[in-house]
Amino acid sequence: MTETRRLQLHLGKCIEDLDKLHNVPDLKTKRATLLCKTAQKLFEKAEEEKARGDEENSYVYYMKYLRVIAFITKDKEYLKDKTYFNNMLGSKNPNKAIDAAEKLKNSLIDRYAKEQKAKRLHDIKENELIKQKIDENRKKAVEAITVHEPPTPLGLPGLDEVTIKSEQLYSILKSGKLKVMILDARPGKDYLESHINYPACISIPEECISPGQSAHVLEQNLPAASRLVWAERAVMELIVMLDWSSTAVIPGKTLHLLKTILLKWDVKVQYSRPPVALWGGYEDWLLKYPAFTTNPQAVPPSQDCMLDDMLGEIDYPNWSDLNPPPPAQQPAAPARSTKPGEPVIDRSSKVAAVQLYEERSRNMQLILEEQERIADTSLTLEMQRIEAEQDWEKVREQRETEPRDELRAMYQLREQEIISQLMQLENKQFDMEQENQSLREQLEEYQRREREEAEKLAETIAKAAEQSASDADAQAAEARRQAGEQAGREVAARRARIAEVRAQRRELDRRREALELERKRKLAEARMRRKPQDEDGDTFMEPPEDSSEAQGLNRSQSSPNIAKQEEEEEAPAPAFDRSTKPHKVAPSSDMHQRDFQPVWGDVGRGLTGLKNLGNTCYMNSIIQCLNNTAILVTYFCNGQYREHVNRSHSTRGAIAEELAAVVRALWSGQYRFIATKDLRNEVGKHQRAFRGAEQQDSHEFLTILMDWLHLDLQFSIKPPQKEGLPAAERAWQEYTRCRESLVLRLFYGQIRSTVRCLRCGERSATYDSFSNLSLELPAAANRCTLQDCLKLYLNGETIPGWNCPKCKEKRDAVKKLDISRLPPVLVIHFKRFYVDPKEYMSNTYRKKQTYIDFPLEDLDMSQFSLHCPGNPVYNLYAVSNHYGSMEGGHYTAYCKSSVYGKWYKYDDHVVTEIPASEVKSSAAYILFYTSCARS
Repeated sequence: MTETRRLQLHLGKCIEDLDKLHNVPDLKTKRATLLCKTAQKLFEKAEEEKARGDEENSYVYYMKYLRVIAFITKDKEYLKDKTYFNNMLGSKNPNKAIDAAEKLKNSLIDRYAKEQKAKRLHDIKENELIKQKIDENRKKAVEAITVHEPPTPLGLPGLDEVTIKSEQLYSILKSGKLKVMILDARPGKDYLESHINYPACISIPEECISPGQSAHVLEQNLPAASRLVWAERAVMELIVMLDWSSTAVIPGKTLHLLKTILLKWDVKVQYSRPPVALWGGYEDWLLKYPAFTTNPQAVPPSQDCMLDDMLGEIDYPNWSDLNPPPPAQQPAAPARSTKPGEPVIDRSSKVAAVQLYEERSRNMQLILEEQERIADTSLTLEMQRIEAEQDWEKVREQRETEPRDELRAMYQLREQEIISQLMQLENKQFDMEQENQSLREQLEEYQRREREEAEKLAETIAKAAEQSASDADAQAAEARRQAGEQAGREVAARRARIAEVRAQRRELDRRREALELERKRKLAEARMRRKPQDEDGDTFMEPPEDSSEAQGLNRSQSSPNIAKQEEEEEAPAPAFDRSTKPHKVAPSSDMHQRDFQPVWGDVGRGLTGLKNLGNTCYMNSIIQCLNNTAILVTYFCNGQYREHVNRSHSTRGAIAEELAAVVRALWSGQYRFIATKDLRNEVGKHQRAFRGAEQQDSHEFLTILMDWLHLDLQFSIKPPQKEGLPAAERAWQEYTRCRESLVLRLFYGQIRSTVRCLRCGERSATYDSFSNLSLELPAAANRCTLQDCLKLYLNGETIPGWNCPKCKEKRDAVKKLDISRLPPVLVIHFKRFYVDPKEYMSNTYRKKQTYIDFPLEDLDMSQFSLHCPGNPVYNLYAVSNHYGSMEGGHYTAYCKSSVYGKWYKYDDHVVTEIPASEVKSSAAYILFYTSCARS
């Protein structure tokens, strides 16, 4: 195994420089559980940096991790339950970190020494070369020979390159032969402190750049000094972007967002070549060309933003704290002598009561702080919604008035992004409100307990005051009273802050409602003038007619239309005995040219988006989830599926071949997004519901697609011996009939349904297959867990009037479900759509916005299944989300890349990186889990 390539040293010049970086702030106010989570993140970051070859960062993270561990081992909570916290931390991780830190330290000391030595040798050689050059120039002057030197090549990066070296940029700037613009995307304050000393170097502050932003909106947010140069970008021959230290343009990061704004949403400018990023960022430039900066003394940020969020401003203990001495035993207080007849006062109970009261008061403070955070976040989301709606109105008007088709198409894509952003902001606000409601309930419970304990405490203090005239007791009581008053003032201040933010939120709500009414009025006027018709029947952008039921924002028609599903079911095809004549073999779909309508762009493998062809976001969401199923991707990309294509099925193998072609295109890494016209047309041939541009259900599409793929890719297997097989295995063999497929082996499982007579106990078991588990949600619950849904699904239900084979009469019975066969890929669907009981006769459907807490890792299905073969532990790798309501909605997908190990959001044609913390939301509709044995 080859050793991981070590990255260039960049944090310091000696080990002492690194030792200054792993000091951390005061941890006394941090709880042990939170510190354990922080330690885990630091350890994972250290391992990640080590795997990346960055020894300096890895050493710093290991040292931070060890300092946190040192403090945890002295914490009271840790001392009470060492086993629990050691299991949380991982028993082997501290020793592993110590060994790794020691090895890294030795390696870094050696590398720093070698680098210093190499630098000295380089300086000596450089001095010798300078002397040699001077001698040669003198000789040439004496000989008076004119030498025409060839021009120095500018060293421009190729059109397919995304970065430029500092040396190349320096050579270009010195030559002055090209028009160059430098876009400094660091925070604005960092640019003011120091930047490249070049007239066309301008600040594009990081805080002004956001996803889905147009160049026009960005220009309005730029500093005044930057706008004049920014206006000249169309005539520039080279545009260079930079941040502090990036070496690549990573989707979701600042430089990628800026590049997207320039190339996709700068409709007025056609760039001669794509912008490139400065390799290593300003930090690399500052190191190599300090004289070419406005301030060579600037210091790059040494702390990772993630650490700032986790640890704040903290001081860390010394190495000696790694083995803290056991806590000294408190000497017992001498017994107080009492007079005859005087009652004995138990002072320890009073201290315990005060500690309990203070602990609950602290818990209340934490809840109020969390409520304040939620209020601030909710206010920010509301402001973002207003800005997005205003941006949407501008883009819609530009699209309607734009005469050129290509620009109208760009505005249309931009409009799709804004609508999707609005729906997701609304969903985040809903989740915030649910979380705030939970905190409010906790606060009320703490307040109730606080009142009870306060009454008990007051009674205890009153008795103590009567029985003791001690000045110390009086002073302690006064101190407690003052502390209580101070805590009360702090609580009142926080509540006032929360009330203030809520008032601002209500004002923004009123402002947004006014904008909504104005927008509806303009839309009504536009409909009266003309009815717009987009290419490809794309009605994603056109809101439905206003109705009394639809409130707020009208959305894309991609949510399930369950009411129409029964009407649009295909009539069953007549059965024919084709065994009497040869099968008609359809030609391979690989023989024709597909119309992907690709938009070219250098993106990561598997990070290509899918264009919305008119409410096809339900289809795009499912395709992206399947496109991140690693084994299925390999099967399609290496061509193995061709050996199994079944031409005798009604679809002639065409569904599988079209999906395989889409998967290969998505994994080519050369398209920003593509269109799936051929796959959509093929699907529409065999299911009428998927032909038009009406809203559909992603779960229905997934279920039908799974069955198609299984039939399209079937192959025969040798019949097994049925004698002696368990009932579940016999039922499985009867279901497959010796015809299997990779899709069947990956996605299909088995359910055992057992009916038991309540009178005689007679049991009857049947077995059914499934490609996904469809779970009910607990009634009237705003929040629940995946475990709650699984228990509800598998719990027994009473069946009246069951024909008992033993009693020979109708009896009450209990029906119980059990999972008898777990698939390697477990797909779980939540039944969010239901018939409104108030409007049952009109078959009106509503959506449950329940927040479901589901694990991202280590879902243990052993408690929900029989003794199934294989590993019952699963990790999440994809989620199909639904936003909006039955009146209109939108689908996206969250998928974890098997290549990059990160989560990405697939929102039709836009793909961006997201943190794992955003994966859970009340929009989760279908979950895709893979067995840990395969992940």
